[in-house]
Amino acid sequence: MEIGCNTVAFRRESLDYALERIASAGYKFVEVEANLKWCPHVDPWEDDPLKFKEKVANHGFEGVSAIGCHRELITYDQGVKDIARALEWCHVAGVPVVLTGEGRLPSEMNVDQALKILKGRLEQLAVVAERNQVTLALEDHGSISLTPDGLPRIVNLVESDWIGVNFDTANIHRGDYVGTDRGGFEWKLGAKTSYSEKELLNKVVAKVRHTHIKDVIGRDAVVLGEGEVDILGCLNILKDAGYQGVLSYETEGMQDPEESQTMIVASRAYLEEALQG
Repeated sequence: MEIGCNTVAFRRESLDYALERIASAGYKFVEVEANLKWCPHVDPWEDDPLKFKEKVANHGFEGVSAIGCHRELITYDQGVKDIARALEWCHVAGVPVVLTGEGRLPSEMNVDQALKILKGRLEQLAVVAERNQVTLALEDHGSISLTPDGLPRIVNLVESDWIGVNFDTANIHRGDYVGTDRGGFEWKLGAKTSYSEKELLNKVVAKVRHTHIKDVIGRDAVVLGEGEVDILGCLNILKDAGYQGVLSYETEGMQDPEESQTMIVASRAYLEEALQG
């Protein structure tokens, strides 16, 4: 397994600033956000993918593990277009994975109705993913996927080697909805409907293609090993399954840059020790 870090730790700063800070902390892989008003470090509709690739290389990274492109897939046609564009962009930029979630389940819609919509949209996106040889990884990030059975149901809607999972160790532990669209973003975290991270991981581990390695106390991200999430238990499940992908340390960038830097440095040290054990 490789160790990476998400630029969202410095989401209020520029991409160059985030890359410089993450590289200085010793990370060789970086994940970059394309999440609209939440963290617009790249925009696949506007940015040159070859210039992006060169920029990352100039900071000394071995590669970009993924681009985060969370959208409202159930309710939002533009979300499908944005993700398709991200898949095409990542092909040129040399990025192997695009991350997304299904978004909000509207109050007037039941789960089966939503899954029918998702199936059609994921079928479209699977074609784009395969054509561009970029994996679309679905995260435990929305109303349905943040349950032990929800994410497995979503990821199994379409039979494709190019549809996989981005497993977030903390999201299912702490809440039941995180959403992003062109109007803004919404969190609904710390809900009473939180579940076990290991229960979900055991159900989807065969399809995990990228991992958000995150620890939290209540709603707030903390240094790995200092929170409530069973990080070592998740690492053991991934190891036993033969996972060889990137463990991308993630916060939500709520801290000031110096505190964020302290967190990413300490979390990298924790992971290096844990992987040696």
